[in-house]
Amino acid sequence: MAFLATSVSAQVETAKPIQLKAPKKKIFKFKGEVLAMTSVQIIVRSQSNERAIVTFTYSPEVREKMQQIIDNGGYQHGDRVEIHHESGSTVAVKIKGKPSIPL
Repeated sequence: MAFLATSVSAQVETAKPIQLKAPKKKIFKFKGEVLAMTSVQIIVRSQSNERAIVTFTYSPEVREKMQQIIDNGGYQHGDRVEIHHESGSTVAVKIKGKPSIPL
């Protein structure tokens, strides 16, 4: 038996890689009343459903702003806030609301 050796040459073309954009994360708003807050988290009860209570932690940008608010007295029980967060996450990326005067 004889084997015939032949050379096979394959051409491989390389193209530019396909650039995929990550989908933009959807931001949700949670409106509620403050139950308690610390420098690490804020606990809020929903305005639309009194049974819905959510604890949000702060993103690094929000943490700096919240520390300034805490230094001036912070949010008090019952203050109304609007917390912006990404879907499926309890990390606040923005908090809107005027803190009341501490007692």
